Amino acid sequence: MKTRRYYGYLYVISYLMVLRIVLFITTHVSIFNFGVFFDVFLIMFWVGAFAIFMKNQVIQKIWYIFIVLVGTVFAVGDSIYHDYFETLFSRKSFQGLKWLTEGQTLEYDIHVPLVAYIVTPLLIGVIYLIITNKKKDVFHLKDFGILSIVFVVQVILFIVWGSYEYDTRYEYYRSDGYLFESMYDREKFSEKYGYYNYHILDLTRIRGKLDVDEVIDDVNAFYETKEAHLENDMSNQFEGYNLITILGESLDTRFIDPVLTPNLYMMKEDGIHFENYFTPVFQQGATCNSEYMSLNGMHAITTNDWSNNICDAYTENTFPYSMPNQLKDAGYTTYYFHSGHEWFYNRQNIIPNYGFDYVKFQEDLYEEGYEDFNEKLDTGMMYFFDEYVDYEEPFMINLLNYSMHGAYNQEEFEKYRSRVEAAHDIELLDPEVINYMEKLVEFDEFIGLMLQELEAQGVLDTTLIAVFPDHYPYMMDTGTYTEYIGIEESSLEIMRQDLIIYTPSITSQVSKVPGSTMDIAPTLLNMIYYDADFRYFQGTDLFSLEDNFILFSDLTITDGTNFLFINKKLFGEEETYPYLEAALEEEITAFELQKKMLEIDYFSLLED
Repeated sequence: MKTRRYYGYLYVISYLMVLRIVLFITTHVSIFNFGVFFDVFLIMFWVGAFAIFMKNQVIQKIWYIFIVLVGTVFAVGDSIYHDYFETLFSRKSFQGLKWLTEGQTLEYDIHVPLVAYIVTPLLIGVIYLIITNKKKDVFHLKDFGILSIVFVVQVILFIVWGSYEYDTRYEYYRSDGYLFESMYDREKFSEKYGYYNYHILDLTRIRGKLDVDEVIDDVNAFYETKEAHLENDMSNQFEGYNLITILGESLDTRFIDPVLTPNLYMMKEDGIHFENYFTPVFQQGATCNSEYMSLNGMHAITTNDWSNNICDAYTENTFPYSMPNQLKDAGYTTYYFHSGHEWFYNRQNIIPNYGFDYVKFQEDLYEEGYEDFNEKLDTGMMYFFDEYVDYEEPFMINLLNYSMHGAYNQEEFEKYRSRVEAAHDIELLDPEVINYMEKLVEFDEFIGLMLQELEAQGVLDTTLIAVFPDHYPYMMDTGTYTEYIGIEESSLEIMRQDLIIYTPSITSQVSKVPGSTMDIAPTLLNMIYYDADFRYFQGTDLFSLEDNFILFSDLTITDGTNFLFINKKLFGEEETYPYLEAALEEEITAFELQKKMLEIDYFSLLED
């Protein structure tokens, strides 16, 4: 009988589990959870499943080295990805590698993470041990059979979780089965079912096709129960006005003040600003997803069953009820201007489907001869106005700027240092915060130039302007950012911002009505075009008297004051629990339905 020998095998297993512990330092995916046991048995089974049949020692060593290298790539990759996006990457994230080949990632200021420095000597050490191991590993089927039994138990648990019947939708949404099926929270999934298991399932899971007729019936039934949009005090108050929507890249409205950003401050003080407004972040592709929410009045999606980047996954979809499509039908000329690249998030393909007549990017400005255009400097966006806008007809313009995008160490913006010094004691500020403020000044300068242009064209008094963030500046060091704004790193308050709506004739007011990015379209259409079709908006007109709730990507819900987490944990008044619970079930149901609508391109079928 052959003597058991597992030296190389144990080196690999030990290294992968140590790697899992080291990864906890940067991603905070807890190792004190049941998922660690899933990982142990998973990697023991699969590493051994191949090694046992390898008769050649060299091949076996190559297999072991391959496993430790792949594990290291995932750990270091997740550390870098988590540093910027505060989540683990998925297979769809690999599409971003094409940007590396295009040289378009300098703004991310990618650097070697701490975990790489820790892992490198461990990696070298384990490869050395594998290579210098004198004898081939020898496995016994009896021993391996025990691991197989454990692995089968895992599979049975997965099947049970996926087939268990729940009494209510809310019970299902709170269950491990829903977490397993949807992967709505990558970190929570990794803690519950294993980090390595998450990546294996993410790479290999194939989701079956939906029953189109069934989805259509469900969607129709859902929207038949929705109450019709009712007229309110702000309905058609600005009927026929031009509309400019500005999605401020990485804008944090907490930084607005009269010295640093006088134009934004004026608009905030003299216009309507909603101070109970949130910008839920749906990674990956937070900006694209926020853009989709603001123009279509619907949820973005968060899942690994298909890409949660709307622009990547649903480029060819139809969106007839979007705000620009409805305004175009009402006689408006619609413009979309973005200072970035047209290919980023496939915007050159999906944006026209939202209903924009003119879709222009930096490539178009270069073709028109604007060789001095710099995508980082928002003031250059005035070239779009000069070149394309016809002020003789009613228009809608959607702007996506760039200056406040990270990284926050860019020297081009130091020309605004004196403005920052006039507003703040920079001796007390972190360099990243200073650079962010300098970038914010550039954005405010653009706002000033735009207001001057509208006034010169004689249309300022008949133009409604909305300014809102796509997300908080998550590319800034999280600790630095949260310390400055005085909010805990884990708090959802980080997403509380301001929505600013301005036109010179508007009555100044501060609204405490809770709202989010997907409320933009119904709110603005109510103000300028009440005859719009509000039927398919999941967002709420913020001037209506309807209750409104905000759903975050981790399936937490808030009424603007109280927060209910999916695990029943409540931060707020106890008496709000039943209302939030009912709202959470309703919002997730709509959320899931909207994912299916995107998957089958419901609106194109509706048109047919």
